[in-house]
Amino acid sequence: MKFLNKLIFITLFGMWISNAQTAHDPWRFTVATSSIDIYTENVDPSTGVNNYDNAEFNDLLELVNQVQVARYLSPSFSLEATGTFNRIHNYSPGAESQHYSLDAGLLMSLRGIKKFKSKLGKFDPALKGGLSYSDFDNNYLAVYGGLSLTYWVSKSIGITAQTVNKYYSDDIIESTPPGISYYQYSLGVSFGIGDGDADADGVKDSVDACPDVAGLPALGGCPDDDNDGVVNDDDDCPNIPGLASMNGCPDGDNDGVIDQDDNCPELPGLVALNGCPDSDGDGIIDPNDDCPNDKGTEENNGCPDSDNDGIVDSQDNCPNTQGPSSNNGCPLKPLSDLDNLSVLFDVSSTSILDANQSVLDEVISILNDHPNASLTLVGHTDNSGAEKYNTNLSLQRAQSVADYLVANGVSADKIQIEGKGESEPKASNKTNEGKAQNRRVDFAAN
Repeated sequence: MKFLNKLIFITLFGMWISNAQTAHDPWRFTVATSSIDIYTENVDPSTGVNNYDNAEFNDLLELVNQVQVARYLSPSFSLEATGTFNRIHNYSPGAESQHYSLDAGLLMSLRGIKKFKSKLGKFDPALKGGLSYSDFDNNYLAVYGGLSLTYWVSKSIGITAQTVNKYYSDDIIESTPPGISYYQYSLGVSFGIGDGDADADGVKDSVDACPDVAGLPALGGCPDDDNDGVVNDDDDCPNIPGLASMNGCPDGDNDGVIDQDDNCPELPGLVALNGCPDSDGDGIIDPNDDCPNDKGTEENNGCPDSDNDGIVDSQDNCPNTQGPSSNNGCPLKPLSDLDNLSVLFDVSSTSILDANQSVLDEVISILNDHPNASLTLVGHTDNSGAEKYNTNLSLQRAQSVADYLVANGVSADKIQIEGKGESEPKASNKTNEGKAQNRRVDFAAN
């Protein structure tokens, strides 16, 4: 029993030493049942008998005979201390031997390697190795190496199976009996104890929202690489300072569109136009609008063309009247030219004279340049004859000109006629030349 007491003392002392490594490192406590399988290369020189050949797998006499403590050092490495006690029967015929050992070494977990962690799930395989102090007939110091596999049933409870090989050799440590080697097997339950800081950011794992990545205490242990107050996991732009309302992305012009999606990041604009402004509301963004303050059309690059003549208003000298570009948007023959034209008639006649042909062609040409214009034809007479007769004659003369225009393509809907008789002479009726000028039809554009 004194061996067991010594083992418990040494194990607890090792646990105390391990706890003193760092203030926040977590540790794992494992209780297990174990057995050993002894073999040797040499025969006992005093008896000529290999005393260890009969000791295989017949030492499992204690339900709990191994205690182990592992202290976290890094995601891959832990420091471990293990105490084991065994009673071995059939060590020699009719004999029983006691064996205890204290091991100290490193445990390298494969879960600490990023590419393995996601694939291993709840399994935690590890390699282990270190030095072992044993009391087995005599006190020995040996090296050991082995494997460990823990299946974590929950966050803090796991089932652990381990095997190690211990080898005593003068080649390794002088003054040990050469040739003795044995395997030690164990199966037990592991308990995760303590509150660690796996990412060493000063925030304990129990309250660390990002326990595997070093972060800031003010952000619950999560990192914020751009220092904008939004943790990386929630930050759509983790390397560029931004706004919490924009999921960590910047919006330099404060128009509600983050800079990386904003086609005009320096100009406040509309969400519907990818952050670009449209000052005149014509659906064409200002950078592409030649007339950003006047509502226009896409085919005119955002500029208006009030008379639809293909010439934008800013370049149209007659913006409300259609005209060709060769005349800067103005009609080649303005309506005002009609004021200078008249059709003349013979005495008491309503017939169109050949001499008036050129005048009427000019009227038609002007009307063609102004398709939206309407026309009033006003007939006149000289003072020969009765007033009533002259009024009727003037109206007939206007109708005669109207018939000619309609016959040559002018819409009748655009023509009105009036008869003024002798009431508005253009020249003096005292001479034949004046009377000839008064027998006329004038044109008035509407």
